[in-house]
Amino acid sequence: MDRDRVRAYLAARLAGATDIEISRLERTGGGASRETWLVDAEWTEHGQRVLKPLIIRRDPTGSVVETDRRTEFEVLRAAHQIQVPVPRMYWLEEDPQWLDRPFMVMERINGMAPPVVLPPNEDEATRRTIAGEFVRYLACIHRADWRQLGLAFLGAPDSGEAAARTQLEYWEREYHRVKLEEHPVLATALHWLATHVPPHSETVLVHADYRAGNVLYDSGHITAILDWEMAHLGDPMEDLAWAVMQFWTTGGLCQGLLPRDEMIAGYENAGGMPVDLERLFFYEVLGAVKMAVISITGVKSFCEGRNYEPVMALVGFMVPRLEADLIAKLAI
Repeated sequence: MDRDRVRAYLAARLAGATDIEISRLERTGGGASRETWLVDAEWTEHGQRVLKPLIIRRDPTGSVVETDRRTEFEVLRAAHQIQVPVPRMYWLEEDPQWLDRPFMVMERINGMAPPVVLPPNEDEATRRTIAGEFVRYLACIHRADWRQLGLAFLGAPDSGEAAARTQLEYWEREYHRVKLEEHPVLATALHWLATHVPPHSETVLVHADYRAGNVLYDSGHITAILDWEMAHLGDPMEDLAWAVMQFWTTGGLCQGLLPRDEMIAGYENAGGMPVDLERLFFYEVLGAVKMAVISITGVKSFCEGRNYEPVMALVGFMVPRLEADLIAKLAI
């Protein structure tokens, strides 16, 4: 990606803009599912100089998870209408002529993203404030009227077991598609899941990767919730289980924020859906399988030469830890 091509794209999209300059074009770390580029763009419009900090999210050559960019774009546009901080979306570009691969352009919001969980050196007051916002925003997502937001195109699962079974079947297919070798622990966990599928009673917007590593925070407050590429309609326990999963727990704190019981109670007290512990456990098991499959997908992309970013190979080291969690949970 180079500045001239980004400038040309903005010129094609910004009617009336002149003297477009790109003062910054820098790829940032993270974004294992899509490349993330920081852009500082400046132009003249109606006689005034405009400075816009932007993000370009470009499809990679290989990824840890294959998702539909249009879904992420539309869900983020919808989420902008509810009381959840998300970037404003500008353009979805599917024509690769501009930057070689499809991409989307969005507002850049100030803030720092934790590498995985909230760092242990944050003071307790900051931790508590961010934790309160973390559970409150999750409750807002689940309480959002997805029909009014125009998200019915995501496909609402039928009542009963449909939400859980749809996710289980998807990740089981992905496991068989990407595995480079047999994983007996994952196979055993998938069998357990298939025989313990729970019914659900409410269908909500599910973020599907709701964790501290996907939020920005600044001055002690969450400024943005990112990475909605796996969003769908389903069971709210799926998101909560992902947030309290053992894999994201350090020092007894889920996401580096709160003890498990406090995270669950905080979500309910913030207006979240009633917590069903049996459904929560099912989705914790499914979450560990899902994270393992995502990791294996990254390794496969690396091994097949589609993406040589080191993170694609390194995520493979997560799989044994996830399998150890499953062994403990299911007493395998």
